Amino acid sequence: MQKSTISWDDLLTLSTLMRTGSYSACARELDITHATAIRRIRRLEAALGKPVATRADGTFVLTAAGRNALTAARQMEQSADRLLREIEGTAPGVSGMVRVAATASLGSHFLTPRLPAFYVGNPDVEVRLEVDNRVTSLAKRRAHIAVRLARPKEDTMVAQRAGTIHFGVYAPADMPAAQADSRDTPMCGLLDEGFSLPEVEWPLAQARRFSFQSNSLLAVREGVRAGLGVALLPHYLGADEPGLALIRNVPEVVREIWLAYPVEFRGASRFRPVIDWLAETLAECP
Repeated sequence: MQKSTISWDDLLTLSTLMRTGSYSACARELDITHATAIRRIRRLEAALGKPVATRADGTFVLTAAGRNALTAARQMEQSADRLLREIEGTAPGVSGMVRVAATASLGSHFLTPRLPAFYVGNPDVEVRLEVDNRVTSLAKRRAHIAVRLARPKEDTMVAQRAGTIHFGVYAPADMPAAQADSRDTPMCGLLDEGFSLPEVEWPLAQARRFSFQSNSLLAVREGVRAGLGVALLPHYLGADEPGLALIRNVPEVVREIWLAYPVEFRGASRFRPVIDWLAETLAECP
């Protein structure tokens, strides 16, 4: 009787399917067709002799065989990712591409304008900045280094404290201070998306009405500049900005800045200059 074999591609497809939740999203992430994703799962089930998942209310539910297969798939993914990180970490020379993930406002407004100083001493390094307010997965290698506003929790990552973000209430530059501090003056603020962020909770506690809200701090700042109201802003976004005036500091609202990166990158010549530059630059964040 021919021995059944399990393909790594099929296990990877199962892991991706369970993470993304649909064949379409799974196919996009793996850069395969929808039909190929389905075929790989069917092939895995044929090798196991049992179904790996059922559909219930539009979601996939793993069977016992599926749970065992998923455990094996994720162990293989972790081993493959660790091997790739080790290879990247031992690459000689201070050159090559380094992907950095950061929030949209911190990455675009604070880090990007300071990159020319980094390139003066590191002309052969290419920094690719991914700006996204979601927490980027380093395990999935979407970024080499992540700038986060909370201590990283992954056991396999270095967590390096880099700086502190301080906040203040900003108003349009032509608004009188008494008006800006009045409870009758509306606020611009971040949308409450359920993450219990201090920069969201503090404005909500002020018992003022909101004239404008956005999921982007850059948009909130522009709302103040346009005269829509006052807002709690990090000083790196508000200080010395034309059209804005600091009404008062809010010392009770602070955010820690952390760097997260794989242990294998700690002493790697390719990543060390970027890590050091990020740490030095973010330490200067007002």
